[in-house]
Amino acid sequence: MTDTTETTNRIESLTLTVIFTVISVALLAVIGIATRTGPEAAGWWTRPALAPGVTLVVMVLANVGSLLKSLADLRRAPLTDSEKTGAFAMIFDWFRPVEFILYFAGYVAVLQVVGYYLATTIFMLWLCWRKGLTTRGWILSAIATAIGMTLIFRGGLNIWMPRPWLFDLLPTDMARFAARWL
Repeated sequence: MTDTTETTNRIESLTLTVIFTVISVALLAVIGIATRTGPEAAGWWTRPALAPGVTLVVMVLANVGSLLKSLADLRRAPLTDSEKTGAFAMIFDWFRPVEFILYFAGYVAVLQVVGYYLATTIFMLWLCWRKGLTTRGWILSAIATAIGMTLIFRGGLNIWMPRPWLFDLLPTDMARFAARWL
């Protein structure tokens, strides 16, 4: 077994604590607006804010406690230069998944234009190319996955997407074929 001990960057930890504290306080602040109560005579179980409210109070207390502990630690031992430089890189890494969220948003947009099978195939091949998986096996796996997903959704689950507007530009017989098979 290898030793993978890694020191935590205090700035990154403090940033996460501040984010979670703000989120939990904001959620607790709007819980009265976000929930409605049932009839008063019906009992405590008709109070939809009860369990989330208790949970959010515990979350706020834990986050504020953690925040105070982090601030006390920073006062006791000021930041080092390596922590400052390392924190920026670590916090920047939090935004790497946004790239793939944007790819998925593009997939959803293309889905409405070219249809489920073609959009899924394009998306799978794009992801393979983006991650450097360009061998014949990976490309065939991406195409097979798109075919499999299409068969599962259309044949097995009977889920059909609305007809893409691109198909309306095709001649009638081709549009019918594309709507059925693509």
